[in-house]
Amino acid sequence: MESNKQKHKGYVSIVADPPWMKNQRGVRGAASKYQLMPLNQIKNMPVGDLATENAVCWLWVTNSTIDDGYDVLRAWGFEAKSILTWFKFRPQLGLGMYLRNDTEHVLLGVKGKMPIGVKNQPSWFIAPTREHSHKPEEFFAIAERCYPGPYLELFARRSQPGWDKWGLEVESDVKIPGYPVPKYRREV
Repeated sequence: MESNKQKHKGYVSIVADPPWMKNQRGVRGAASKYQLMPLNQIKNMPVGDLATENAVCWLWVTNSTIDDGYDVLRAWGFEAKSILTWFKFRPQLGLGMYLRNDTEHVLLGVKGKMPIGVKNQPSWFIAPTREHSHKPEEFFAIAERCYPGPYLELFARRSQPGWDKWGLEVESDVKIPGYPVPKYRREV
């Protein structure tokens, strides 16, 4: 399959949901679902090289990885501009060592000059949860309304119409040098 990266000069809108290691090792944590990546390996990904000169990156973070997320955006060449919070509609309380986490956040980072395409998007949305790590379709509608494509989802778990993808559980449309799918090095 020819990579869409080869068809154009980069992506205007990138979404990334890295397999963060921080606080994910418990029985119900992400470590029980997929391999996790060390922070330095995430930061060293050449995501900025996949983007156009003027681009946006939506980076999913948990409550405990917000600080790390800012570092990752900077390492990738994006400047953090805002946070979009997903209020998870579900019948039971979420996980958490201190407060029960019923929210997840997306840091919005910009590379170059990338003004938002709408002026009425609030910094939150409400959507139901599905299986582990399934990001709501409502989010993709927000991302598409706010910024143009071409679109790329990194660490994708399913195909999203109109989006190229790279990830463990999908047939990837792009190749990232030094980051083969599906294997990641485990932190020792």
